[in-house]
Formats: sequence, C-alpha cells, structure tokens
Amino acid sequence: MPKNRTITKLLKLKDNRKKEIEIDVKRAADRVDEESSKLNSLEKDFTDTLEFFNGKNFEGSMDVNNINSYYDFFSRINGKINEQKKVHDHHSNELKSLKGNLVEAHKDKKVIEILHEKAIRKELKEKLSSEQKESDFYAISRRSK
Repeated sequence: MPKNRTITKLLKLKDNRKKEIEIDVKRAADRVDEESSKLNSLEKDFTDTLEFFNGKNFEGSMDVNNINSYYDFFSRINGKINEQKKVHDHHSNELKSLKGNLVEAHKDKKVIEILHEKAIRKELKEKLSSEQKESDFYAISRRSK
C-alpha cells in the first residue's frame, strides 16, 4: 500500500509538471504569433511603401531628396525586418523545444500511470490470493474435524 501511495504522489507531480509545460507552450505560442504579426506588419509596410515608391518613380515625379529619404526608409525597415525575423526564429525554436519537453512530460506521466495500474493489479491479485488461501484453510479445517 505505501508503494501505491508513493506512485500516486509521483503521478500527481508528473501531472502538475505536464500542466506547467502546457502553460509554457501556450505562452510561447502566443509570443510566436505576436512576433509573426509584427513581422508581417513590417513586411506589409515595406511592400506598400515600395509599391508607392515604384509608382512615383515611374511617373518621374520624385526628386533626389525624396529618393534619398525612401532609400533611408527602405534600409531601416529592411534592418528591422531582419531583426524581427531573428526574434521570430528564436521564439519559434523556443516553442519547438517546449513542445518537445511537453511530449517528454506526457511520456513520463504515462509511464507512471502504467506503474500505478500495475501496482493496483498486483495488490488486487495479492488480496484475492490471500482471500483464496484463507477460504481454502477454512474449508480444509472443516473437513478435518
């Protein structure tokens, strides 16, 4: 019986650990979504401005100062996009790692559940065997009198 209680406590610990990792995975997924939306927003700003710039440049209505300011803008936003891609990739890798940890935590919990079931079956088997021995003893005792 004490073994069964120990396994039950261990099972609760493993379940709590799995729940903690699930929460961490959800937070990481939310961060990845947030970083992805930031990246998409930067890329959309870049493409919208590039389309506007190409249209104005095609018309020939841009002077040198405007072209320089657009060039500076494109340089800055391109740098921001590259930085945002790095941040996004970092959070994506973190999410992937946490998902791997979640799988391991689930496996650990499943192993403990199996041990718990085996302990319960063994305890039940021992109890039935003990009851059978006791009833056999009483049956033999009655016949021998």
